[in-house]
Amino acid sequence: MMMSLFWYYRPEHTQGGRNPSTQCENEIFASRHQDQNSVACIEDKCYVLTLAQYCRFCAFVKCRGEGLPESATRMVPPCVEYGTPAHHCVPTDINPNLVFVCRHVYDFRYGRILKNLQ
Repeated sequence: MMMSLFWYYRPEHTQGGRNPSTQCENEIFASRHQDQNSVACIEDKCYVLTLAQYCRFCAFVKCRGEGLPESATRMVPPCVEYGTPAHHCVPTDINPNLVFVCRHVYDFRYGRILKNLQ
């Protein structure tokens, strides 16, 4: 069984390398590099979030670490009509090392970092 996917790159795998002053620890770059791979190569499931989603996730992890309730991270109470879609939800018991933020697109052919299309 095969799957078609778009690649993400870690900063250290780009021509510019990692820049700690401008990049988050768990930052990755989207790309337009598409490939087909066997589903047997899947090691684990990870979550790629926008910057706003990632900041909310980090606040949640911090509150959980300090023993505060999850609701302490919410500024506005959730509404059913405007809630986060199910495919954007990160499980509460997920390892934070499997959650990434993506703010930019990496053009692998030219070795450039582009603005994200969000």
